[in-house]
This record gives sequence, C-alpha cells and structure tokens, in this order.
Amino acid sequence: MPKLSIVIAVKDGDANLPALLDAVGGRDDTEVVVCTAGGAPAIGPRKNVILIPMPIDTLTPSLWSEGIAHAHGQAVALTTSQFVPKPNWLQRLHDADLERWAGVGGAIDNDPDASGRNWAIFFLRYSAFAPPLNAGETDEIAADNAVYDRAAIMAHPDLLAGGFWEPSFHRRFRAAGSKLMLDPGLVLVHHGTVRGRQFARQRYLHGRAFGIERASQGNVVRNLVLLGMSPLVTPLLLGRIMARMANRAAFRAKLLPAFPWLVGFSLAWAAGEASGYLAVLLKRRRRGALDPFKGHS
Repeated sequence: MPKLSIVIAVKDGDANLPALLDAVGGRDDTEVVVCTAGGAPAIGPRKNVILIPMPIDTLTPSLWSEGIAHAHGQAVALTTSQFVPKPNWLQRLHDADLERWAGVGGAIDNDPDASGRNWAIFFLRYSAFAPPLNAGETDEIAADNAVYDRAAIMAHPDLLAGGFWEPSFHRRFRAAGSKLMLDPGLVLVHHGTVRGRQFARQRYLHGRAFGIERASQGNVVRNLVLLGMSPLVTPLLLGRIMARMANRAAFRAKLLPAFPWLVGFSLAWAAGEASGYLAVLLKRRRRGALDPFKGHS
C-alpha cells in the first residue's frame, strides 16, 4: 500500500498537468489520483497513476472528495492542475508529521509573468498563504497545497459526501481537538489557466455555498441583517487583500493590473453569498429542499 496518495483535481485546463505529474510520479510509496471534470487528459502511461473522469460541471471540492474516496495512502495530499511544485515538494509531503497534526499546509506563490486576471485569481484565492510565512500551528491551511491524515477526513463522511470544502473539515478537526500546521517550505507555484468567466462562476457558487452554511447557523433576523450587508462584502474582500500585501513589495506591484478583475470576481462572490442567505430564508419559509452543496464552504 502506498504511504502517500496525491489527489489532483483537473478543471478548467490541464496545461500544467504533465509537469505536475513529472514532479510527483514514479515512487513506489506514492500513488497519484487524477480526478478530471470532463474528458480524460492525454497523460500517457504513468506508474501508480489512477485516472477518474467525472462530469464536466463537477467542482474542485467534489473532485477532491472522489479522489480521497479512491485513495489508498494513510496520508492524502490535495492540489489542482493549476500548480507546479517546487523541487522538494514531494519529499516534504512525505516528511509531514501527521501523527501530531491532522493536516499540514504550505505556501502558495504565483507565476511572476502572470496576467492581471491570474494575479487577481491568486490574490483572491491564495493571498493569505503568499510567502513569506511563519511555521507553526494555524487555524487554516489551503487545501490546494496540503497533506492530511486520511483517517481524520474519513471520520466525517457526512461532510465528504458534499465535497471536500476544507473550512468545514478544519472546524470539525478543531472541535475534536486536532490541529493544523503551516510548513513554509512546502511550496507550490500558481500557473492559472482558468478563464475569467469560469472563475467568476466558481466565485459565485463558492460564495453561495458559504452563504448557505453561514445562514444555516443563524436565525431569520440575523440572516436578514447578513443579506442587507451583502453590498459590503466586495470592499471588505478588497481591503483584506490590500492589507495582506501591504508589506510584500513583490506582490504589491501586481495589484494595479489585477484590480479590475479583483472587483469583478469579488462582486461575483458577494452575489453568491447573498443568494445563499436568500436561499436559507426562502427554505425556512417554504420548507423546501436547499442546495446540492449541503451547506459547505
């Protein structure tokens, strides 16, 4: 049985996949599970690689959950085809202490030659994990660059059935007394290939899932307040990114070309979050079915 399973979600382009597979394949103690949304990519014969095609509209968290279900390793690492690893990435996954930690996450850098659109995607998704970072215990890690104790994940089948939405799992881990660790030496480089319209749709759907989960924990009055405050989400998101990049000169210079895209993508999230609050309010009024995301964010 492999010691480590690496689950790669392939969605919205697979241009980086050959380089990613070259970096992680070939070890007898490592299994690679490639879950694709849509057609199977042309990767050729590769040792210890499992290919799982899924419907084209499958979101990344569901690709991850399917890969986790098929994984055989005691440790399971997650990433997507939007990344290329640093040379020591695979070994650091193997070295992660998953007896002490439920999950170990790393830093995410960006291709310095990326377009303004891809810098915007990086800032929105990964600015909290941009280098430099300090090692140690943390509340959150990015699942796109993380390795988990598979048993800790499988202990929550109700969550996994709705996809691997990492904030929901991290909350469960903390509630059970398990901890997460940040390893700054575990580095992936983002080479985004997703198109702007597709990413905006993802932002809307993920924002909706977040809104549903948040609203499901509150009462009607609180949810009406959250719905009314939805227009503030975009400036809050932008302000958070600006604050994170304030002391990172190399990243700060990229904010200007990314800014128009940042505004558009943030508005998509805000609209999705508002629709999530509204969905819960209407559900409680109609007592109808909710949403296929099952409230995970």
